[in-house]
Amino acid sequence: MQDYEKRYRELRAAGLPGWAGDCHAGNRLKLAAMLDDLQQSGLLPPAPCPALELGCGNAAMAALLLAERGYGVHGIDISPTAIGWAHQIFKAAGLGGHFIQGDVRAMPDFGTASFALVFDGACLHCLIGADRGLCLAEVRRILEPGGIFVASTMCGPPRSPEARSRYDAERQCLVDVGIPTRTLRPLPALLAELREAGFDIVDRRIRRNPWWDHATIVARPAPLLQNL
Repeated sequence: MQDYEKRYRELRAAGLPGWAGDCHAGNRLKLAAMLDDLQQSGLLPPAPCPALELGCGNAAMAALLLAERGYGVHGIDISPTAIGWAHQIFKAAGLGGHFIQGDVRAMPDFGTASFALVFDGACLHCLIGADRGLCLAEVRRILEPGGIFVASTMCGPPRSPEARSRYDAERQCLVDVGIPTRTLRPLPALLAELREAGFDIVDRRIRRNPWWDHATIVARPAPLLQNL
C-alpha cells in the first residue's frame, strides 16, 4: 500500500490529474471510447444501475466517466490520499459518488449481489498470485446474478526488449528488483483464470501496444449448479 499512497501524494503535490500523470488526458480519451463501444454493443447494463470501480484511484478515469453517463458510482482504492482526492473531484464536478479506502481482496463494506457492473480500473494486473483469486471471488460475490464484470488489464507476453528483460515467464509477472509488480498473462490464460473463478466470458478485445497488449474482457457470473 505504501507505494500507491506515496505515488498519489506525489501526483497531487505536483498538480497532476491522476495516476498516469502527463498521459492522463490521452488515456481518458481511450477509456471513454472503449466505454462508448461497450455501451453501443449492448455489453454494459443500462444506467442508472449501481457500478463499482476496483482500484478507482482518485476516480478521475472510469468512475468519472461512468458517473457522467448516469451510473450510480462507487469506488474502492487502497490509498487514503486517492480516496480523499476522489471525493473532491466528484464534488467539484457536481456528481454523486461513494468512495472507500479498502482492499479489493476483501470487500466487506459491499453486500452480496449489490452491483450490476464492476469495472476493473487497471487493478487486477497489480495483484500477484493467489491475491487475484481472492479479488475475483469477491467480485463474483458482490455482482448481481446477471451482472457484468469488465476486466481492463495488461496482457502478455511482453514485446519490447525492456519489458522482456523484466518478465518472469514462469510466474507471468513483470519483476522489479526481484519483486513481482504486475501480472502479465496471455489472453488464453486470462480467460481461463476468469472461467475458473466462476465467470462466463461474454466478449473480449485486445488493444495492441509496442510494449505489451491491453485486454478488455467482459464477463458475467456463471450460473451456480443446483444440487439434484
